[in-house]
Amino acid sequence: MRRSKTFAAVFLAGTLLAGMPAFAQKQMKPKSKKEADAIQAMLSAQDPDARIKAADELITKFADTEFKAYALYLEADSYQQKGDNDKAIVFGEQTLEADPKNYQAAVLLAKTYAGTTHNNDLDKEEKLTKATKYANQALEALKTAEKPNPQLPDAQWADVKKDFEGQCYYATAIVAAYHNKMDEVAADLDKVATMDTDPTDLIRAGRALLDAKKYAEAVPWFDKAIASPNANAQIKDIATKDKARAQAMIRK
Repeated sequence: MRRSKTFAAVFLAGTLLAGMPAFAQKQMKPKSKKEADAIQAMLSAQDPDARIKAADELITKFADTEFKAYALYLEADSYQQKGDNDKAIVFGEQTLEADPKNYQAAVLLAKTYAGTTHNNDLDKEEKLTKATKYANQALEALKTAEKPNPQLPDAQWADVKKDFEGQCYYATAIVAAYHNKMDEVAADLDKVATMDTDPTDLIRAGRALLDAKKYAEAVPWFDKAIASPNANAQIKDIATKDKARAQAMIRK
């Protein structure tokens, strides 16, 4: 599963003497040793709770920090890891208020809104509209996104952007499924399968199709998750069981 894998590849590739990520050398600077220490504490936090605490402390103690949007995104990502989607959304939207071009936050929001939508939700259309909005916002920002780390090879940066784009298409595929636009679903999920490095997104997409009662259409995406080179034994087992569940629904 992806646990800020892409984030780490982009932002933590190379460090300064103080332990700051290399992109900070060019784009952002701490204003004092104490602020640098607070940023380092946030970066070195070993679990989501510690990261949230450190990010909160940075923003509270250094209100003018240039790392505000960065810290807010880390909080959103950490809450998502904890399974608290409501707070992930709150901090994701605060990130975009601080930095409207933060494509990572937009991707997180698109996926969270899409992934938490269910067929019988009273606010289904509102969530799907937001999923589309944030997916498109991320895709647009990625068109002109610059390397966060100047030392990152061009080919690796292209792969990172492609992965983010694939995650956006996961969100738009789910929106299309709930709107019964199956040609769009197939086209977007083909992009997910080739661009998104996390096979669990294919499983989530398949489950969304099950929720939308598109049982036959769900099966191929569980197959693609199973066949993914990034799928470990646990992921393959989950996808196999979900595929069996879809096939059972087809036979009913």
